[in-house]
Amino acid sequence: MSGGANRVLVGGLRAATGVLIIAAAAAMALFLGAVELPAVERDPVAIQVDTRQNAEQIRVCAGSFAELGADPERSGTALPVGTAAVVQAGSADEQFELEREEPGGSAPQVFRAAADETFAAAQRQDVSSDNLRGLTALACAEPLNEQWLVGGATSVGVSTTLNLGNPYDVPATVELTVYDEEGELDAAQTSGVLVPARGERVVSLNGYAPGRERLAVRVVSTGAAVTASLGVGQVDGLSSFAVDTVTRQAEAQNTLVVPGIVNLSEHEHGPGDAGELDAFPVVVRALSASGEAKTARVRALLGTGGSEDLGTLEFDGAAVAELIVRHWPEEAHAIVIEADAPIVGGVLASADAGGEHDYAWYAPAPELPEETEHAVAVVDGGSLVIANPGSSEAEVRVSGAKTDPSDYVVPAGGAMVVRAPADARLSSTVPVFATVRVASRSDLAAYPVLAAAERTTALTVYPR
Repeated sequence: MSGGANRVLVGGLRAATGVLIIAAAAAMALFLGAVELPAVERDPVAIQVDTRQNAEQIRVCAGSFAELGADPERSGTALPVGTAAVVQAGSADEQFELEREEPGGSAPQVFRAAADETFAAAQRQDVSSDNLRGLTALACAEPLNEQWLVGGATSVGVSTTLNLGNPYDVPATVELTVYDEEGELDAAQTSGVLVPARGERVVSLNGYAPGRERLAVRVVSTGAAVTASLGVGQVDGLSSFAVDTVTRQAEAQNTLVVPGIVNLSEHEHGPGDAGELDAFPVVVRALSASGEAKTARVRALLGTGGSEDLGTLEFDGAAVAELIVRHWPEEAHAIVIEADAPIVGGVLASADAGGEHDYAWYAPAPELPEETEHAVAVVDGGSLVIANPGSSEAEVRVSGAKTDPSDYVVPAGGAMVVRAPADARLSSTVPVFATVRVASRSDLAAYPVLAAAERTTALTVYPR
């Protein structure tokens, strides 16, 4: 047989073999599709990881009050004045200072504690400068990536600063959204603020939004979480009128509880439609940043339980709403604001005696879960005000490291003032809200008791 014939024969055999292989593969595919073969199944392996190992919590204290215009040659710069005294409840593993942009006063303090430590800190300062006098008090807060502040103004005689603290080892970029009595400010009027690692920045809101009667600020940070607070100073002509600091609130809610409200005055009440008028009335402000809220009911919680209606907040889009309470009930110790959509808010109350005046901007207090021990740092001269807006009475225990526990019953729908040591522990049979208040003649300051941030203690990992 010739070579050409051999090649034709071999090629034909190869082609036939290929056809047979393809046919066999097709038959096998049809068989596998029609016949269910046994499968090997294995549940994923789950490994529980304890995230509490090496976990920590951080509290940042803002340091001494930053006074805008303390140096006449640098009227737009806020300079630290005086000394802030810090108290703590619980043990911290580490303490260090943040670097300030401007020297002076006492530096911001940072506390690091184990995640499972019951810990809190707070600061108090008696401000006394050439221009301002009064009392400030502030809760030392955990850093957040988003938070809100309500209070202050930038109208004639009022200065408001924003204090930003970054306790981490990377810088933070902070975006501010400012709201006033007309709504949200044009974004072109605000810009990002760079807060260096382990540093603090103080921003003048008078420069961002001059001539505003009402203020609310949303603070959003990237790169690192930060703490935020407001410093408010007011003069009347050449005399000091008031000074205060404002603690942040974490998120908007339908119901805000603001314990600790008191309005002190030596002035006699004058006649009015409601029978009496306060010389310096309580002021309630709130913001619906989404513009969804239309109204909010405002009522005062009484010491004996029950409440008294104070009025209604009317919202107009994203404008800061205001309600003036012409006469504050003397037997009341808290305010509840109930809206038809999530809001943030604040309450202004005053102290006036002996020709001197001061005020405090109260921030809403977060809920303190029941059957849990909460750390409460009580500054010198402070009292603990506990609000129970629920329908069941609260059995509350307050103790300290070196003091015997004291038990109280806060009536349903009521609020109560109790004594507490500097390093207090608080627990309750039902959820409550609490504020530390310092009130004496012409001095007034307050800060909410902040619940520890919720942390996931176990993480489930599914390895490949």
